[in-house]
Amino acid sequence: MMKFLLLFPILCPLLFAETKPNIILIYSDDHGWADLGVQGSVMDVKTPNLDALAKDGIRFSHGYVSAPQCVPSRAGVLTGRYQQRFGLEDNSLGPLVHEELTIAERLKPAGYVSCQIGKWHLDAPPAEKGGKKIAGSFQPWTQGFEEYYTGQMDSFSASHDLQGKPLANAPQVLTDKRFRCVWQADAAISFIDRHQSDPFFLYLAFFAPHVPLESPEPWFSQTPTDAPKERRQALSMIAAMDDGVGRIRAKLKEEGIEKNTLIIFIGDNGAPLKQGAWDGSLNLPLVGEKGMLTDGGIRTPFVAAWPGKIKAGQVFEAPVINLDVAATAVKLAGLPHPDALDGVDLMPYMTGEKTGNPHDLLFWRWRSQAAVRSDRWKLILLGKKERYLFDINSPEGESKNRIAEFPEIAADLDKKLMAWNATLPEPGLPRPLVAADQIFYENHMNNSGDGSASDPRKKTVSKEIPSTNTWLARGASTLVKDGSLQITPDGKQTPFIAFSDLHIGGPASANVQLRSAKGGKISIAWRCHGQKDFLPEQITHLPLAAAEDFQTIAIPIQADGNIIHIRLLVTDDITDLRSLEIKANKGKDAKKWTFETSP
Repeated sequence: MMKFLLLFPILCPLLFAETKPNIILIYSDDHGWADLGVQGSVMDVKTPNLDALAKDGIRFSHGYVSAPQCVPSRAGVLTGRYQQRFGLEDNSLGPLVHEELTIAERLKPAGYVSCQIGKWHLDAPPAEKGGKKIAGSFQPWTQGFEEYYTGQMDSFSASHDLQGKPLANAPQVLTDKRFRCVWQADAAISFIDRHQSDPFFLYLAFFAPHVPLESPEPWFSQTPTDAPKERRQALSMIAAMDDGVGRIRAKLKEEGIEKNTLIIFIGDNGAPLKQGAWDGSLNLPLVGEKGMLTDGGIRTPFVAAWPGKIKAGQVFEAPVINLDVAATAVKLAGLPHPDALDGVDLMPYMTGEKTGNPHDLLFWRWRSQAAVRSDRWKLILLGKKERYLFDINSPEGESKNRIAEFPEIAADLDKKLMAWNATLPEPGLPRPLVAADQIFYENHMNNSGDGSASDPRKKTVSKEIPSTNTWLARGASTLVKDGSLQITPDGKQTPFIAFSDLHIGGPASANVQLRSAKGGKISIAWRCHGQKDFLPEQITHLPLAAAEDFQTIAIPIQADGNIIHIRLLVTDDITDLRSLEIKANKGKDAKKWTFETSP
């Protein structure tokens, strides 16, 4: 008995080490929902290792992240808290302050060793709060990670070399010219190799398929040659990342710890499509892109596997969120659930002990957008006036605004969203509309229902479109009657109709056939590729004569570049619009619309 008591302090850590699982969190970057083969959304993506991960465990078909942008999404997943609670709401803010505990810091008392690899992105920009610069280091090694290989491209700050040798005076900057996903996977394998007997937390943040796009081999030559170059590059970068996941799983199996390791794979936000630099990834059939609170911006690949613990081949339909990772990790480490966490422990749902919805509601607040989702419904607020209500589980999803049909549901969700908002720091809701956010919704909310507004590969080839389903009206109601579009301003804001999928080289001209009984003026504004907003000087105003019959007005568009977005500003002077044609002054670029159905 005495010998056992003497040995107990030695045996105790070993016994706990056997019962505490390793936890690996893999985060991809600007990785659209479609680009996981097992989703079945597109046919050209090849992700055999990620597909196997999902088939060996569970795929969350409605897996969300807490923001449609890199920095806040990463702050949310690492803290398990809505990042608005500590002021890290978008990329312009930061850093992740030391008062907020990361998963690594929470697991340390349970004996875990932690490692961060790849993109960190929680130290920049050098933010100012209250007029004072926040001094100090906000790198992984100050946030609970004992080991690290922190970097995005071919250089990184490291605690060890890739062979596992500790570096003196770490962090040291190392260089590796291979494709970034390759050395990032090597770093993960090196960490696993030296901690196979320890409980560990590994946060691997692959920098892919985020721009800058590359064409890594041997993967690029295996992509479809008829696809756009951006698409081929994204497919090859995703394939390289997928190979890394396969190598990591093989290492776990080789070391005999596969059945003591939970792996969670999540995309940090949706793919950028039209508004930003397209990284070649896709969100189909979801509506929207990075920077939007529609599902295309915040619903991402989300899978987990733990052989022997999680039943293989599951598809979980209820909504979950990246905040759940921290709560799950803390529970697995045998620690009490902190009240500060907003996520829930997913293990009972993954093992089948619990069924139903882990969350009653999920919330978002980002820039001039806010949203709340229940099991079925999702309400989005855009600025102070725009409201969208979507039945997420219906075939139309976010391609049909149901707010006029179900005002009581919208009002109830709005009340709950405002109650959550009241628990957060200012500025609260509602917020003034940000022009870039308005452009997002003009680009995508076309009610086409076929995903075309969210697919940058689709381009209209017809020179005449006998439909206005890709036009958007703001501050006005529209009605097609007698072969023309009748426009009635609602008096709430400056009214206009807009088209945001244009590709015509400037300078150009617009020929507008309209009727105006009062006369006055007509105005067209434009935005070119690379411009995130309409510039004050990019608008043409022309006088408009009063006439009972239709007249054709030629409006010069003095654009310097590729015109992608136009607005026809509407006043009481214009009552009926029959057609509109945009033609390049040089070349054959042209597009014409006749109005037979309402926008």
